[in-house]
Amino acid sequence: MGFDDLEDAAAEQDADESDDASKTESKSMPEATQRDREPEAQSTATTDDWKQHPAFPYDDASQEAIYPRSETWDDFEDTLDFEVKRELRDTGLRDIPKREYHEALLKLAMEQPERLAELVKDGRK
Repeated sequence: MGFDDLEDAAAEQDADESDDASKTESKSMPEATQRDREPEAQSTATTDDWKQHPAFPYDDASQEAIYPRSETWDDFEDTLDFEVKRELRDTGLRDIPKREYHEALLKLAMEQPERLAELVKDGRK
């Protein structure tokens, strides 16, 4: 694919950041203090923590191209921006990666295959 080097660069950056974070953590705090702190972090977790993290990691994503008409894509982006994102913000979700919208869109199509087929046929008329 055309983005293979981008994936490699992102993976390297993630690895570098996690290495830097673990080095900083181990230097800044004695081992016993780190163990004492772990349960505290778990006890302060709220039921809204799921809102702070993507639904799945970038590494699990498959980059595939789609080829809609320009007008359809513009309408989709408008619907996403003005309706879907607003509803998600109302529930406290922000900064959703595009891969999560695309994942949901594909699941919606799989849940309604008859409707998907109907739309394909309508597009040919």
